[in-house]
Amino acid sequence: NQVKPMIPSEEIQKSEAPAKVGGCGGLAYIAEPLRPLAVAIDTLKPHPRNYREHPADQLAHIAASIKEHGVYRPVVCANDGTILAGHGLVLAAMGLGMTEIQAVTLPIEPDSPSALKVLAGDNQIAGLADVDDRALTELLKEIGSVDDLLGTGFDEEKLAALLMVTRP
Repeated sequence: NQVKPMIPSEEIQKSEAPAKVGGCGGLAYIAEPLRPLAVAIDTLKPHPRNYREHPADQLAHIAASIKEHGVYRPVVCANDGTILAGHGLVLAAMGLGMTEIQAVTLPIEPDSPSALKVLAGDNQIAGLADVDDRALTELLKEIGSVDDLLGTGFDEEKLAALLMVTRP
């Protein structure tokens, strides 16, 4: 019941990490302060009750972020290596050919109420935040003026739709 990569090889190409992070694979993509938390990806397993799917375009954004910034947030697991938070991160990392990723292990059983709350909460709590659409639009326009939007969760089409909504 190990994590299976769900990323078509053409969507995420193996490539070298940026010089500031290091070379491809292993600890190279893991931010220096988090390297002591590194575990072999093949020791992790997806939670059978994970209700989110990770389409190729989302995984491409996660992979682009990993390539540019490294992995700066750990995966959260139950005491047996079952992923509670970070399924998409693990899939994107595997698509990049990574063999290790940082993980924090909580001392809880994977199907305990606490574990299920982490599984649901990690996915849903961020969605409760209010978004200042104008500030987001300005931020994305600034990024788009010097770089592409891959790795932000937005593309040109989504930015254009946001611009229509935030017009004065």
